[in-house]
Amino acid sequence: MNKKWELSENIEHSLMESLLLKEGEIIKKSPAKLVSFHKTSSGDFYVKRSRHASFIFRPQKYWFKDCPARWEWSVAQTAQSLGVAVVDHLAICEFWSAIGLQEDILITRAFNGKPLHLATNVDPYRVMEFVNSCHKKGMVHGDLHPANILIDSSSGELRLADLKGVRFEENPDQEKQKEDVAYLNIHFPMPLSADLLHLSNRIRSKKMAVRYRRCLKENREFGPQIHGCSKWWVRKPMINNELNKILTTPDEVLGGKSLLKAGRTSTVGHCNNLVVKRYNFKKPLNLIKDLFRPTKARRAFQLGYHLELVGISTPRVVAVAEHRSLGFALRSYLVMEKIAEAKDLADMNYDMPNLTRSLAKLIGKMHAEGFVHRDLKASNILIDPYGKPYLIDLDGLTYSRQVSARMAVSNLKRLERGLIGKPLFTKLNWISFLRVYCLESGFCLSDLRV
Repeated sequence: MNKKWELSENIEHSLMESLLLKEGEIIKKSPAKLVSFHKTSSGDFYVKRSRHASFIFRPQKYWFKDCPARWEWSVAQTAQSLGVAVVDHLAICEFWSAIGLQEDILITRAFNGKPLHLATNVDPYRVMEFVNSCHKKGMVHGDLHPANILIDSSSGELRLADLKGVRFEENPDQEKQKEDVAYLNIHFPMPLSADLLHLSNRIRSKKMAVRYRRCLKENREFGPQIHGCSKWWVRKPMINNELNKILTTPDEVLGGKSLLKAGRTSTVGHCNNLVVKRYNFKKPLNLIKDLFRPTKARRAFQLGYHLELVGISTPRVVAVAEHRSLGFALRSYLVMEKIAEAKDLADMNYDMPNLTRSLAKLIGKMHAEGFVHRDLKASNILIDPYGKPYLIDLDGLTYSRQVSARMAVSNLKRLERGLIGKPLFTKLNWISFLRVYCLESGFCLSDLRV
């Protein structure tokens, strides 16, 4: 194995070597990447490893192109020469073998700052000024989210971090630069023009439609676990003894006093703060179909996480599993967060203040984000003690990017049929509902009438 180093000025080779020998605190871990934090007597450092040997043909391609560490190293040098503030890049290391690049490593000095979305009392105008100054120097970022800008709360100093994909051009594409600002606005709201806000909303929808798939990959938030014959995908921050017990024996929650619903297609039970839904074997034809498509549990898991990403209230999905035999999905399980002391909208025998408005915002946002629910009945909406509605039973939910007025009206009529005769369903409330719904969804009343 051939090891190649490149160091910044006044950086000791022995110090950099020592960092590779220590495990450090794991910040991010995946088959392709490992990021760790190292606290030493000489200072604090971050070590980012890109592990190419984990993939069959990846090592060979870096004979013809720069590896991730070298790309960032080159961009950092360009940024510093132009006066753009970035974190200190100290060294890169490449491990080569006869079949190509096995691993590349980038070492940076820790900056005494926090990402924008974790810092408090950040002046958005100062951030906009910083981004504009970077753009004037020719920067096109491509992934300008708040975690890639660090701010020192004491001095107010801002620096760029994680330069993967960043470019500095003599004649940068101004549309791409506008997209940088619009993307940053998704998680760090700024005073932007109406055009940029509209662009930000489009980019957010597009990004979230891709990002929700990460719930079935290994990363900081999710990861796989094997229990018996079932492979679970679990939300890591929510793992505890209660959840581990459910993952080991999920059927124990689906009987006795824990049982909430016993149907032919599904069985639902609860255990303290969690709800378990088992999708039962129903039709032999579904066994064939599920060979070529995700099971209902898996689809609901992804859709639930997608709703969460775009800010639509629904119980958080916690874990999902498919129990397969010879490739056939006989059963599947979905574990969700339980909304404490919640009631079905169908069981609401009184009119809570602002409930109509909250319900209209929920349905309007669902349609504005491109979701439709073919079974939008009152029993599929939970109301917590504070009057906040939550969308449940995602089996009938689909994502179509853009909802037509005809599909929206179909959903609203289904909801209306379940509310007729309830104290909530009055003429004044329904008019108020439609007014708020139109503001949230972007539809006009004339569109809905047609």
